[in-house]
Amino acid sequence: MKKPEINKLIRISKNVIEDCSLENGAIVAADSGKSAYPSAVQDYRYVWVRDASYICIAADLLGLKDIPEKFFDWCLYRAEGFRETGLFSNAYNINGTIHGTLVAPADLKIPRKVGDIYGHLIHHGTQFQPDQNGSLLVAIGHHIKRFGTRNITRYKKIIQHAASGICSSWKDRRFILPCFDLWEERCLPPKQKRIHTYSLAMCIAGLRIAISLSGKKKDWLRTEKEMSEVFATLYASGKNSIPGTYGGKFKKEDFLPDTSLLGLVYPAAILEASDPKMETTVDEIIKQNTTANGGLMRYPNDKYCGGVKNGRVTLTGAGAWPLLNFWMAIYFSMRGDKKKAEKYFNWPLGKIDKYIPEQIFEVKKKLSVSPLAWSHAMFIIAANFLGNLSRPSPLVSRVPSHERRVTSNVFISGSSTKTINRIERSFLT
Repeated sequence: MKKPEINKLIRISKNVIEDCSLENGAIVAADSGKSAYPSAVQDYRYVWVRDASYICIAADLLGLKDIPEKFFDWCLYRAEGFRETGLFSNAYNINGTIHGTLVAPADLKIPRKVGDIYGHLIHHGTQFQPDQNGSLLVAIGHHIKRFGTRNITRYKKIIQHAASGICSSWKDRRFILPCFDLWEERCLPPKQKRIHTYSLAMCIAGLRIAISLSGKKKDWLRTEKEMSEVFATLYASGKNSIPGTYGGKFKKEDFLPDTSLLGLVYPAAILEASDPKMETTVDEIIKQNTTANGGLMRYPNDKYCGGVKNGRVTLTGAGAWPLLNFWMAIYFSMRGDKKKAEKYFNWPLGKIDKYIPEQIFEVKKKLSVSPLAWSHAMFIIAANFLGNLSRPSPLVSRVPSHERRVTSNVFISGSSTKTINRIERSFLT
């Protein structure tokens, strides 16, 4: 896609993000009230904190300062259960009440004491997804750095709640609640002592941001240190690639390449793009998750298509997810491979008419949620990395790529200045 067309899509993306940012601060995944929004797909006019956190980063890059600030307030004052526990449900209605998911999780046995405290996270229709706390903290850190905010008093309370929520849900090197992955599909019960790698990485990143911004609280430091040690063990164990799930003895499904593992480089900054195991993992992601028409799926044999019929979710097979292509473009940009970065960046752009959908199918008559705000947000972030936005991010001074390449085991060192800088630098183009 040529520069004028990219500029046009940037303007469209700005409009999509503004449309999905509501008066009360809520950021919905998609505005299903738009005439362009298709029928026979799920209604995404709900708030997913993870999606909204990436959207906040994109809003920052577009200069839409009020959108993230209003959303942070929405999380603190409206998201049901958050102020009491510091944890989010997987999805919310616009007014802040819990929505949950159309695909209800199985009933799981939970100790009564835990159930009494975290009932809103484990009742029918809701899920505990700890990466959402990490995502929000990373978005807050990005927002503060982006606009050079010196007085961060207004963010202290939301930072403290989100960081303490991560700590309260973690004990003895595992999460104490049934933990779902970011795709809302795979649950790891506490008794299995297993962990989703992406979720762990985002929690580490979030805690490091909280520590750098709001002080070295003992429970934050302790949890960040323990989580980092778990990640170090995860990284050192097993094969030459990075497992998507980990705990005890490896299982075959642990090494199914999940494209969300790109998040270890951006935005978590747990690993550098040129890390050998990360490179092998990315090779496997490309090898096993590339669709027949050239896009990327979330993982092999992805079935989720986003359709709905007679009130039930249809699982007729996934298409390519544009947001994953943009994520891959970010990764290769950080690795210094501009040619591959542009290849993945341009692929979705050649398949759309105006808006960026959740998925692109080989069968053209098959519809997808569109426009999806997370897709447009990842386009904006990737465009920033590739130098397509009008001005670069002022997060920190630009540094040559070779100076950003610290050793793979930086994550072991905890929340030092060096590790915090790695997170900040991950936002650079």
